[in-house]
Amino acid sequence: MGKHSFVRAAMALVLALVVSGCGTFGFREPEVTLENVSLGSLGLRGGTLLVSLRVRNPNGFSLGAERLHYELAVRDPDARGDTAWVDFADGTFDERFTVSAGATETVQVPVEFSYSGLGGAGSSILRSGSFTYRARGRVEVRTPVGVREVPFTKRGVVTMSGAR
Repeated sequence: MGKHSFVRAAMALVLALVVSGCGTFGFREPEVTLENVSLGSLGLRGGTLLVSLRVRNPNGFSLGAERLHYELAVRDPDARGDTAWVDFADGTFDERFTVSAGATETVQVPVEFSYSGLGGAGSSILRSGSFTYRARGRVEVRTPVGVREVPFTKRGVVTMSGAR
């Protein structure tokens, strides 16, 4: 092997080690936290919930979110056990957003729902003026080493005046 071939092979090995190191040591998972769920609007047939997610990027480079998948359920206060949860909204939020290096951004996701989707929980919710929710999902984040899915989950209470 000639001197130039050896140098090229050594440089290729160093480059491969650096690139593989970026994939395992250089990337830290962003932290996705569901801050709250608030009531956006109510209409005759349904309404809109505003789901606020806080995304913290601990990396030294920007992260771009491709999409967000979500599932929302409400607790029927009149039901017991596993049947107490009523799935009423799931979907995908396709608006892209970017979180700069070392920054934290809040993203607000509008989620439309219908009263008929609430089932029997709807009348209890209207009587009490509040409901317990369960939200979960995942955010697809673009990184220099590919797309990663970051999960989130939260339970809380929404009143007609906001979330707790």
